[in-house]
Amino acid sequence: MHRSEDRELVDCIDCGATIAAERERAFAVTDDVYLCLDCAVRRGGVYDELHDRWVTPPKVSDLSPQANAVAR
Repeated sequence: MHRSEDRELVDCIDCGATIAAERERAFAVTDDVYLCLDCAVRRGGVYDELHDRWVTPPKVSDLSPQANAVAR
């Protein structure tokens, strides 16, 4: 793996899966905290592949304390 690619990898805050946030369909909870596509969809998120955007964001309110702790 190229060194710059390593910096793009993050772990899903929910399941822990490693994702390339810049290249994969991940949902940004904060600038440094992400949900993988599967977890975002499981949490009610709807992704529009045609327009490459989230039309319905996933529910993340229960992640707030956890996401804030990870982001620090």
